[in-house]
Amino acid sequence: MKFYLLIFSLLIAEISFSQVLTINVPEYDFGIDERKMLIVSHITNIDSYADITEYEEIYIILGQNKYHFSTSPVHLNFNSSYSIVDINSAKPYTLYFTSLPIININPIGSIVDVPKVAAKITYADTEQTVVSHIGIELRGGFSQTYPKKTYDIEFWNDNTGDITIKQQFGNLRSDDDWILDALYNEPLRIRSHIAHKLWLDMHPPHYIDEEPDAKSGADIMFIELFLDDEYKGIYALSEQVDKKQLKLKDYNTSIRGELYKGKTWSDPVTFSGLLNYDNDSRFWGGYKYVYPNEDEITDWSNIYKFTDFVLSSDQVNFKENIWSKFDRDNFIDYFIFLNLIRASDNTGKNIYIAKYTTEDPYFYAPWDLDGCLGTTWEGKNQNTTDDILSNGFIDRVIKSNPENVNNSAANRWFDYRTNLLSNENLLSLIYEKYEFFDNHKIYERESLVYPNYAFDEDAVAYMRQWLEGRLTYLDAYFADKLITDVDSNVSTSVLFPNPVWEYLNVPSPALSGKEYSIYNSQGKLVGSGINNINVISFSAIDNGIYFIKFGKEIFKVIKVN
Repeated sequence: MKFYLLIFSLLIAEISFSQVLTINVPEYDFGIDERKMLIVSHITNIDSYADITEYEEIYIILGQNKYHFSTSPVHLNFNSSYSIVDINSAKPYTLYFTSLPIININPIGSIVDVPKVAAKITYADTEQTVVSHIGIELRGGFSQTYPKKTYDIEFWNDNTGDITIKQQFGNLRSDDDWILDALYNEPLRIRSHIAHKLWLDMHPPHYIDEEPDAKSGADIMFIELFLDDEYKGIYALSEQVDKKQLKLKDYNTSIRGELYKGKTWSDPVTFSGLLNYDNDSRFWGGYKYVYPNEDEITDWSNIYKFTDFVLSSDQVNFKENIWSKFDRDNFIDYFIFLNLIRASDNTGKNIYIAKYTTEDPYFYAPWDLDGCLGTTWEGKNQNTTDDILSNGFIDRVIKSNPENVNNSAANRWFDYRTNLLSNENLLSLIYEKYEFFDNHKIYERESLVYPNYAFDEDAVAYMRQWLEGRLTYLDAYFADKLITDVDSNVSTSVLFPNPVWEYLNVPSPALSGKEYSIYNSQGKLVGSGINNINVISFSAIDNGIYFIKFGKEIFKVIKVN
């Protein structure tokens, strides 16, 4: 009898000392897909679960349901998936934790192109939770044929949509109108994100001092979407490019700020021809009239006159006046950006052209940057690195070179190559996003619903190889444009031999005694000194293209063995 009492006492002691962990997830911080038996959830302070070996039983409560981990994990993190079972129904699920915001949308009826249908939305991240009415509709043209859809959503005060309300997410703007970009035709789902961020880093609006909140394009952030209780994968929540984003001046009985969207391919949007316009229509020559609003005015005359000027003005008039009509810095940055990412679908279509106010010049703002960095808008690899993208406007500027803009563009390219557009920085942007998606099992989740790409290392290796080839080509292209106005008694022939093997002779009196700096094709300083003996040593410099600067004068030199 004592023996059985002893065994019973030991069992009671073992049960009383067993450790149980129960995790409560706040409402709206998760999504459940009953079709795929898939759950994606937030978890508060995930680092505190780095070692949970002390627990013999682990539960997680999501809404009204409690789930048991089939096998007690040793840790919880974003890099793993977990098998859990609903305590009541005994249904098995695969659970993922995510650090990205989670959006759940439940529409009332089918989502169509137009009009927007009423829906309920919840948004949750680590900082905020939003519950609201919205209107939702399909967005895009050809992309509507994809199985993964892009949506336009508008926040409403109620299901009628009579009153819109503004919402703000993360570091994005406060607004009522948003885009949920499906990214379906991007082999790694990261290209447009990288491109949008690069443009915003490269180019502030020229009127930023007057409008400190103005942005030169749309900012975006990644989210994970559940639609009608079905997991839809990774999306980009995007701001709109509109009058509010660009902070254009309001219409006030007459046109001040202007905004036109390159909607379709046509002669005017690519500056290859001129068409008559009709002010009874909000469409002309591939453009959609965006601002002023339709109930204020529709008048195509301003953009028509600018297009006509680009196409028809004589050479003297064009060179003297183009930069009063179009912002020079914007032209340079957009030309560099367009060709850096090789956005072949953004040379006329998929560009906004805008004006801050009547007295200001026009400028470009890009959008829909899915076909870039080695792929087309169809999501196919296009391993072309050795061309220059342009349109009729860009062609004429490059050919006529007003105010030596080619030299300015080349100098800015090499300035960017020292920091923002260096190989190191660009590749880090790619690998940072890729490794995040891969390590956090976002690609694994995406493959469960849309296995149209492998999302593997071969895809990121291709992207890296393409980018490196593109940078090499553009370095050479801009090097050829880097020509300076030199003193009349100084010519490039005074630097010899060129190509240089070991020593470069610089016998010109105009350069004697001047300080010099030597930069490689990526803009990195590799040497400097004073031209006291009219000989500069290249013996310790690797083969390649270099630029020697004597004050404002620049000479291109090629080093060979």
